[in-house]
Amino acid sequence: MQKLNPDTLRIILMFLLWQVALVIVLIFAINFIPLQYKDRFLGGGYINHQLAPELFSWANFDGEHYLAIAIFGYKEREQAFFPVYPGMISFLAKPFSPDLLSFLVNSTIAGLVISNLSFLLALMILWNLITIDYSKKIALFTLAAILLFPTSFYFGAVYSESLFLLLSVSSFYLARKRHWFSASFLGAVASATRVFGVLLLVALLIEAWEQKAKLSKSFWIFLIPSGLLIYMFYQYFTVGDPLAFYNLQGQVGEQHQSGLVLLPQVFFRYAKMLLTVDSGQLIYKTVILEFLVGLIFFLLPIYGYFKKMRLSYLTYAMLGFLLPSLTGSFSSVPRYVTVLFPSFLIMAVIINKLPNLLRIIILSFSALVLMVETALFLRGYWVA
Repeated sequence: MQKLNPDTLRIILMFLLWQVALVIVLIFAINFIPLQYKDRFLGGGYINHQLAPELFSWANFDGEHYLAIAIFGYKEREQAFFPVYPGMISFLAKPFSPDLLSFLVNSTIAGLVISNLSFLLALMILWNLITIDYSKKIALFTLAAILLFPTSFYFGAVYSESLFLLLSVSSFYLARKRHWFSASFLGAVASATRVFGVLLLVALLIEAWEQKAKLSKSFWIFLIPSGLLIYMFYQYFTVGDPLAFYNLQGQVGEQHQSGLVLLPQVFFRYAKMLLTVDSGQLIYKTVILEFLVGLIFFLLPIYGYFKKMRLSYLTYAMLGFLLPSLTGSFSSVPRYVTVLFPSFLIMAVIINKLPNLLRIIILSFSALVLMVETALFLRGYWVA
């Protein structure tokens, strides 16, 4: 039996340490932090959540919707959640679920398996992608930045972030290896997993241009939006609105506005909230996190541009940040940016240049915030 190479073992160890830390936070949160609400946002519903908080806490907020879609199919106001992830959950759980309760339990377990396995595989592929151009030290810092990011716990929850990260990183990696059909196929699946997936079309077109790839080989890239288009057709025939996934954003997220809002307006809105919201309220913490993440992830691709980083990466990072901000808010942006791996690569380049003490302080502070945010999420407090 072939032994795992040291790099793979290192990645697995980092992943397991992250998992252990989240479990410790889970145990602490269940025993010492009261629930925020008893009638909403809790995975499995309040009664099931109380019976097995160790399981259902990972399906709070949007996790409820993914489970509902997996079990019952799309209902009213759920079109904002793309179909690949709940479809995979249903495929794995349904054959072993003779009744509704077992379907719920099995769907939650299936969601957690998909998320955690996808995240581990994504970290491995990301390592290989980064080491095409950078040292193993930079790759290590990139993975550390992702694992210790304040909202990285979503990768271990019943959310589609892990699956999307795996698909998008794999698509980039295959494109770098000039396997254009495979890269485009995974890009198409990604565009049916999250709307961010359609940004791979622009990014990989730039990648093909950077590689001077022949159109006869790279034209497959134009298949990437097909996942989104198929889902739009489905929405048109079921609810009469091909853009239901976008038009429902204002209902599933109260902070979102209709129409397009420019980035300066969003920053102005947050500056106003920082001055007017009562700093003693828990929501003030969320406003600070959203504002700081918005500012940092806007500046990171700009820094990367001046450092002559790969244009396809920078385009993906900037467009991935700008897309959710068009709704007029940075609400959920601390979660959305977790899949923007080029921004974490830029972080790693910056971290690599810092003195050891400052590096330790920054990563330790991020880990501390991660533990706090994880505990709050698990007890039904809005994080992102």
